[in-house]
Amino acid sequence: MRVSTKSIQLQWLADVYRRQAAMARVQKQVSSGLRINTAADDPGGAGQLVSLQQGLSRLASYQANGEAARRRLALEENALDGVQDAMARMRELAIEAGGGIQTSETRRAMAAEIRELLAGLVDKANSQDGEGHHLFAGNATGTVPVTLHDGLATYNGDDGTRLQRVGDSRTVREADPGSEVFFRIRNGNGVFAVAADGANQGSVFLQNAIIGDQAAWVADTYTLAFADSSSWSVTDSQGATVASGSFQPGDTLGFRGIGITLDGVPAAGDRFSISPSANTSLFAIAERLASALESSGQDPRSRAGFQTVLNSALLELGQAELHIEDIRGSVGSRLAALDEQQASNEELALQLQTSFSSLSDVDYPKAISELQTQLLGLEAAHRVFAQTRSLSLFDLL
Repeated sequence: MRVSTKSIQLQWLADVYRRQAAMARVQKQVSSGLRINTAADDPGGAGQLVSLQQGLSRLASYQANGEAARRRLALEENALDGVQDAMARMRELAIEAGGGIQTSETRRAMAAEIRELLAGLVDKANSQDGEGHHLFAGNATGTVPVTLHDGLATYNGDDGTRLQRVGDSRTVREADPGSEVFFRIRNGNGVFAVAADGANQGSVFLQNAIIGDQAAWVADTYTLAFADSSSWSVTDSQGATVASGSFQPGDTLGFRGIGITLDGVPAAGDRFSISPSANTSLFAIAERLASALESSGQDPRSRAGFQTVLNSALLELGQAELHIEDIRGSVGSRLAALDEQQASNEELALQLQTSFSSLSDVDYPKAISELQTQLLGLEAAHRVFAQTRSLSLFDLL
């Protein structure tokens, strides 16, 4: 087989181009610090890098979502802390108002303070985050959640809950709707509520309402009536008598697992209604308390009605305090979950980043050694060609 000079030159050029391309690839790795600059450098490794980068981007989004949720939950907790402070002050005022030394003037001053506290509660319910979104409006974040008109509070948001995804399999509720926080407080003692009839003529009033055996309680609307100052009976919504007995001021009247403590002297025909607890709002509790303080009279009948409303308000404030404490506990649990998930995300991100670096980062000693090898090979190719190009058949003739 004959090998022409032209064939030798073409083979040499192909070898030189190959060695130059290999050397250029290694030079780029050394200069960029990356082992894979294009998919052609390592198709399999390039695919893994894309997957790892997507994982890191997803974790970064989760962390950003978590920080947004943490900020809003912290603002909610701060607002609820202010709500609890206001309720504690209302409780203090209610207890003071029940003292015998209070006058109509001092009670009206207390009512004025409670109305200021009520306005503060509305402000807390309308709290915003740093982006102008209302915390307690549900999904209607652009709507002012609570408005107050003539003492009546209205909720304008919705019952939606906003979720933030903070992990591949975890979402966290970043806020609570105001309907749940402020408008779903059980009235009375949480199981039943007692109200005096507005036509009562005696001085009997509610002191306390307790649950002795909740399993024996039958939810119904009952009427407790006094035939005279010393005898009482309870009838259910169908008019059937379920309990009766004699009465002395301070007695606890019991039936169907509950007890109602009354004081004062009833008049014949005085009545109290006992009904299952229903939802009320924190604003309504404050409004009822302020109205009672403003209208309290000094005659025995007026004082009895005032004491019943006052003691009912104290029971409801207790329910409100428990309710807000439960909400705060939920907020604290979600903040703890965010801390846990953030630590998990950071650990996973470190693992992915380590894998990414091991695939993408160049091994400098190895790359420099390979660059030197490629350079020596290229120089050798040049020397060989320089020697062979001068060979000619005529030199042998």
